[in-house]
Amino acid sequence: MRLVDLDRNALTERQIRETDDYTVMCQRNDPDRVLTACILFLRGDFESLNDAIVQAELQREVADTAEQSLVDRAMMRWVPSGPVGESPTNNSFVNLITGEGEVNFSNRSAEMNCWEAVIVAAILNGDIVNTDTLRHLYTNGEPRNFTPTLVHHLAMERHVYNGAGPLLSRPVRGDVVMFSGLDHVVLATGRRVEAPAAREGHPEQSGGRQVISFWPAPFIKNFGPGTAATVSLTTVEGIHQWIREDGGNADVTFGCPNWRALR
Repeated sequence: MRLVDLDRNALTERQIRETDDYTVMCQRNDPDRVLTACILFLRGDFESLNDAIVQAELQREVADTAEQSLVDRAMMRWVPSGPVGESPTNNSFVNLITGEGEVNFSNRSAEMNCWEAVIVAAILNGDIVNTDTLRHLYTNGEPRNFTPTLVHHLAMERHVYNGAGPLLSRPVRGDVVMFSGLDHVVLATGRRVEAPAAREGHPEQSGGRQVISFWPAPFIKNFGPGTAATVSLTTVEGIHQWIREDGGNADVTFGCPNWRALR
């Protein structure tokens, strides 16, 4: 059976592994990478499996770097950010991309926001060497274009998240997950965390789809700009529970980051 013959609304990993496409691709690629690529292809992110294989490897490398170099290692201060022309900022990420300073991730001296920490993982992995595109977006671009442009780069095709839904409604390793666009941005590990039933007031204990996140929530209930936090492992469900308990709501989407567009 071919991948294109599968029912995308009732898909399982086992069915993917039983296809001829998966078997052939595994002859020269890591099976986990092939599985990720097949999912990217089936959800419509790429027209060819070969392109999906390249993206799958890139995403997995960035996620590996984020876990090895940032999770429980990077202690920074969370600050809102955005285009410099609209809301002036001297945060560490802006200084980094404009060539005005280095970033110390371990001593709380660095300041940045959630999506900037995700982009830092791609920088540390060597996928963003030239920061001209980012610098232009932050300092020279039209402020009204900042959010839609960055959202598109962080998730080329956005898919609606459903943690309990079909296979294609859940992120794979290295996908970027967004809560109402740029309101909060995290990086998926591709794993599921089993935990006791969610308890009101304890979103940090929620099981679900694991993500790499830089944000005081859901571990700290009340916080503001300048609050220190680590890059941590949490879950989509835990973040969403925190947002609800804080009186808000969030549309959760995910997709493939286009790191090449930010080179």
